[in-house]
Amino acid sequence: MARKQIPVEQPSLQSPLQADDVADDYVRWLHVSPTPHHAVQQAQRRLQAQGFTELFAADAWKVEPGQRLYVVHPDGKSLIGLVIGRKPPTETGFALIGAHTDSPDLRLRPNPLLESAGTVQLATHFHGGLIRRSWLDRPLALAGCVYTVLRNKKGIPVFNPVTGQPIVTRQLVHIDAPVAVIPDLAIHLDREKNDKGAINPATALNAVIGSGLVDSGEIQALLSHQAGIDLAKADGFDLHLVSHAPPLRTGVDRSMVTGPRHDDLAMVYCGLRAMLDSVDVDESPVRTRVIAFFDAEETGSQTASGAGSNFLRDTLIRVAARHSKASVRDDPQQAFANTFCISADMAHAVHPNFADLHDKLHAPRINQGVVIKVNASDRYATTGHTSAVFLGLCETAGVTVQDYVVRQDMACGTTIGPITAANLGVQVVDVGCPMWAMHSTAETLGCSDLTAMVAAMRTFLTGGVG
Repeated sequence: MARKQIPVEQPSLQSPLQADDVADDYVRWLHVSPTPHHAVQQAQRRLQAQGFTELFAADAWKVEPGQRLYVVHPDGKSLIGLVIGRKPPTETGFALIGAHTDSPDLRLRPNPLLESAGTVQLATHFHGGLIRRSWLDRPLALAGCVYTVLRNKKGIPVFNPVTGQPIVTRQLVHIDAPVAVIPDLAIHLDREKNDKGAINPATALNAVIGSGLVDSGEIQALLSHQAGIDLAKADGFDLHLVSHAPPLRTGVDRSMVTGPRHDDLAMVYCGLRAMLDSVDVDESPVRTRVIAFFDAEETGSQTASGAGSNFLRDTLIRVAARHSKASVRDDPQQAFANTFCISADMAHAVHPNFADLHDKLHAPRINQGVVIKVNASDRYATTGHTSAVFLGLCETAGVTVQDYVVRQDMACGTTIGPITAANLGVQVVDVGCPMWAMHSTAETLGCSDLTAMVAAMRTFLTGGVG
């Protein structure tokens, strides 16, 4: 049996999406989303601009049909957005799209400044399975979050009377300038680097941030000036080194986007865009629509705001229980029986220089459609049933579907899909857009694939209306 193919040029049954519009908008959004904190902040801004208001976990909730809501985890790195349906979720379930906000990158150690060979460096440690060599010899920017304990005029910490904890303020930082570089070693000093080329992350991934006559104190002052915050007074931080090179449309035909963090901010963008577009198509849906963007997928999801936490489950149960049309006799967990989830994470496109590393019958191509990911060892959550559901959505949207199965002599990665399926007991399909160089600082995806994924997700959220 072969997957039913739909020509890429077939017009969508939904209102048309232009590839240039989606790709250019994604490039702009990606550049101002260098860390999970910033990705959530940018998602908030777009949701607020379209009438979404924030729910707070510590408040009592009252949920009404037609409300546009979002919840941000207290750590600021995960977000759930909702459009409340006319019918209670206990009847209809949820239409749920999930993706993750983190990407493999370099982060600063708690005591990051060190001096060596006449330079000042930033000591790093890595998050997730990054391609180490891709971080060498490229300008790096600095971004993240800085935390400061609130103190009174006498310099004494101020405590929250409810929690009994010191009050901590949070400020996002993005020094969008080439402030650092990790120089590679010249081939003259390592004649075997093209044959072996191992990178020791403990010693070779510290970044040079200044040289010559400056010392670490001067460097910290310069960084503070550029960041707009006195870093010497910071009581904690989550700071990342990120590629300063902006994402760009590439190819003579401008058909691709090359840049950092496509895995998985491309899918966060598609889910967010589909949610916002769905409101234009049908602002008062029957079924509650949900987007859920989690941190820490690259490290296993077992954090307070990761997919392995109760953040999503607790939020959905509260929404189901507090829906104004829910019966007091209903159990809010009934909502999971009819819930369907699209777990969206990028997929490996067949590489033109390494085509033999793909299964020949399951080798997705750039700009030839979205990908359904399947694994018999349950590294993906796709089943025959959920695959068929997604295929039907794509057929309705006029979107081509491709399949990905890892070669059986190679290890398979995983996604938030199996975690979500296990935590909620819901039907899940794992999908993505095909890309090259996953986990590099310069990944590449196809523009029309972005457009196709937005169309498929929007069709899912609107139930084919529009």
